[in-house]
Amino acid sequence: MNMKKYILSLATFVMLLTAFSATAQQVNSKWINAVVGLNSSWIIYQNAYGNPEIEYSTTFGFTGGMGMTYFINEQWGVSGTFMATKAGQNYAGVQSGGDATRKVHLSYLEIPLLITKHIDASSPDKPTWISFGPDILVLLKAQQEYVRKGGDPLPNPDGMKVGDIRERFNTTDVALNFAINKMYKMSGSDNVMFLLSFNTAIGLTDINSIEWKTPQIDGTYTGSHNFYIGIKAGLMFKASKDKKD
Repeated sequence: MNMKKYILSLATFVMLLTAFSATAQQVNSKWINAVVGLNSSWIIYQNAYGNPEIEYSTTFGFTGGMGMTYFINEQWGVSGTFMATKAGQNYAGVQSGGDATRKVHLSYLEIPLLITKHIDASSPDKPTWISFGPDILVLLKAQQEYVRKGGDPLPNPDGMKVGDIRERFNTTDVALNFAINKMYKMSGSDNVMFLLSFNTAIGLTDINSIEWKTPQIDGTYTGSHNFYIGIKAGLMFKASKDKKD
């Protein structure tokens, strides 16, 4: 993904938001959408491969892609999207007496398949929708960065290998996705909408492969799970024709 273009596009969408007015969705209408976004990503329960764990550090990742939404009626709809998503976790702190920095970079093809529900019945001219459903993530790339200055030898130095570590993770992850979406009609057009979405996804499966479910120093093992919360913005283009009475 070209991150600079995504940042510029996201900033432009947010600035244009004030120029739009809200509208309700049309029954039996299909919309193609293109979105970009920024997530705060986490790996819940890190796997340090038998080495002392390092404190969590703030981690951000970009996402973007295209999909389609179909509004069945005034209350319900369905959507599917193909996105390239950056996930993973940064760590920074003391490890075995030395100052360590570790970064796990995960790249996924993310495919959320969601049901949408209209929740703003009191304001039909200002549609707010929630989306929820399964989220399939297919691993494309996994990289690890690691630097430590000083300290004692690690129990398993191979666990902190720098470079490609794709073999340590399962090829797919299944998550639960939830979003709050706002659609805005662009002035002068009934066929283009602005979309603003706040959403989160939490992995339901352990992302570590069987061969790399390594017990920690205390002899216990807890599965690792993807998690993110973020904001997406984009445009929706009407793909269906209006039905004539």
